[in-house]
Amino acid sequence: MFSFLRKKSYTYLNWATVSKDALLTNHSNLQKSHPHTAVCPVLKSNAYGHGLKVVAPIFDSMGCPFLIVDSLYEAYELYKLKVKSPVLIMGYTSPINFTLKKLPFHITVSDLELARTLNKFQPGCHIHIFVDTGMSREGVTIEELPSFLKEIKKLKNIHVDGLCSHFADADNPLTLTFTNQQILQFKKCLEIGEENGFSPRWRHISASSGAFKIYDKTFNMIRVGLAHYGINPLENVDISKNKIALIPALEFQSTLVQIKKIPKGTLVGYGCSYSAPKNIVLGLLPAGYYEGVDRRLSNKGCVKIRGQFFPFVGRISMNMSVVDITRLDEPEVGERVLIYSPNPTDKNSLTNASKIAGKIPYDLMVHIAESVKREIK
Repeated sequence: MFSFLRKKSYTYLNWATVSKDALLTNHSNLQKSHPHTAVCPVLKSNAYGHGLKVVAPIFDSMGCPFLIVDSLYEAYELYKLKVKSPVLIMGYTSPINFTLKKLPFHITVSDLELARTLNKFQPGCHIHIFVDTGMSREGVTIEELPSFLKEIKKLKNIHVDGLCSHFADADNPLTLTFTNQQILQFKKCLEIGEENGFSPRWRHISASSGAFKIYDKTFNMIRVGLAHYGINPLENVDISKNKIALIPALEFQSTLVQIKKIPKGTLVGYGCSYSAPKNIVLGLLPAGYYEGVDRRLSNKGCVKIRGQFFPFVGRISMNMSVVDITRLDEPEVGERVLIYSPNPTDKNSLTNASKIAGKIPYDLMVHIAESVKREIK
């Protein structure tokens, strides 16, 4: 009993393992499908839950033009790791944060206050102008772009290296009508740029979904997040016809820490949402919705132990969850439990678990707590 406590080093009860080979293979397959386009990994949101500090060295070894993040915080984490690849910040940063020290990052810009701040405090900074081609989120509108570029032209200490946007509907399984409209808008933005003396080196609009659908030569860079981690970005679409094989990189594991037998009719968990239909055996896991076990898997999802699936019973708590292990032969405290499987066909794969929870894989991945140990295998 409690064999894991006999180890001399600290033992984690919950951990996520990330496959280096999967990350490298996914990138290679994505790049092969776009031989004339730079495929750049996105490491925002703690590298989609995989652990920014853990996977950054792997992505850095790929020699991509950029490692892409959302925030200055994430960029600075990569800076402290001494990555060699240029870092592109896609999200908004308060201009005042660029007044404190000189930074080496490429910055996405869509407002003049930020551009002027960079011109003054980050001389030599490289920027990518973000245009709104139809998502109505961040970005300069096509109507504002001519006057925006005229002001940018006055700023002599910054260099416009890129023009970028973001697809709103590239994962639509039925039509690319809106996506094609965005491409046309982007091309108009390029024309406006050329009319104002700008010919940006990097032109990018696609994320993971676009990587499987868009091969327009207007674009020479793709920002790939989810697909780099081996998850199909197109729900209910077979991507094998695109000849881009993806291998899920992450598995999330926990430990069986208590075993108890309960009689028929015994209630389990908060709200007494589960009543044992017969005499059963329960296994307690030290992982709940804080650690990353989605609460919506309560009484619906399952885990995998010794190659078999066992259901969650009762509500998943903040730091604990319970599974019915009646069918497990001679269960032992200390056994490994696979919460999210890297096998895409398993009931508890990230894709299938997210469907059970009524969510998308992103939601489950990014909510694996940072306190959960990440390791590369």
